[in-house]
Amino acid sequence: MPSPLAPHAATRRFFHASALALALAAAGCAAPPVQVAEPSAPAPQAAPEPQPPAEPPGRIIFAGFAMHSQSKAFRNDVLLAEKLVSGIDPNALMLKLANPAKDQSADWPQATAENFALVMTKMAEVARPRDRVLLLISSHANPGLLSVNVGGKNQQPITPKILSDALAPLGKVPTLVVLSACYSGSFIEPLKAPNRVVLTATDVRSTSFKCQYEGNHTPFAEALFGQAGPEGLSVTDWMGEAKKTIAAQEKRRKLPASKPQAFVGDEAKAWAGQPLKEWLLAP
Repeated sequence: MPSPLAPHAATRRFFHASALALALAAAGCAAPPVQVAEPSAPAPQAAPEPQPPAEPPGRIIFAGFAMHSQSKAFRNDVLLAEKLVSGIDPNALMLKLANPAKDQSADWPQATAENFALVMTKMAEVARPRDRVLLLISSHANPGLLSVNVGGKNQQPITPKILSDALAPLGKVPTLVVLSACYSGSFIEPLKAPNRVVLTATDVRSTSFKCQYEGNHTPFAEALFGQAGPEGLSVTDWMGEAKKTIAAQEKRRKLPASKPQAFVGDEAKAWAGQPLKEWLLAP
């Protein structure tokens, strides 16, 4: 007869076998650990393109030439123009040459044809596309010739070709040319260029106040640079006001009309329509 304790022993053996089976399963049949992929290294990226250097801001370059020594008006014209430019921008680059009249200061280089060519060459070398150039020549003249007179002696004059060739390297630079001289309108056609404005005291055949410049300035330069508040006017309006002043003076003094002329190139129309100060101070 089986012992009354037998069922309990069997039960213990069953649980022992079951526990062993589970232990073995846990030890030898467990699922392998999940393999975690190593993160891939980022693909190398090309270095950014270097930024081009910032273009330097534009500058005003003023060049004034008093070419004749037989009147103090010519050197004074350069001073008057310089005053206008420096009032707009005290840091403007100033180039001044003169053949002074008697008792005038001789502290500037002489305005000979040779020195004129040298200055224009150097200016073309340093000028940048964002610069603005204002060129003034004040002198006596004949048709197609700007006179050069040093110490009362005539020297090689400035011809339209000489002036045109000197300005050619500045073709991309906005340039305003002012010629205060008789017959200076004869220079307009040779000086025409897209990015250029040319203002002259007369047309091709006329004199300016009979070539008599006994005052402090030539009438055209004074009417142009001596205006009150010209910096607020466009280049074209600035010239328009000067023409009105000249016409009124000629009528009052019963003098032949000098007929000042203006040329504005196609590319220059945009800046010639701006107030003078805005154009000269453009960044």
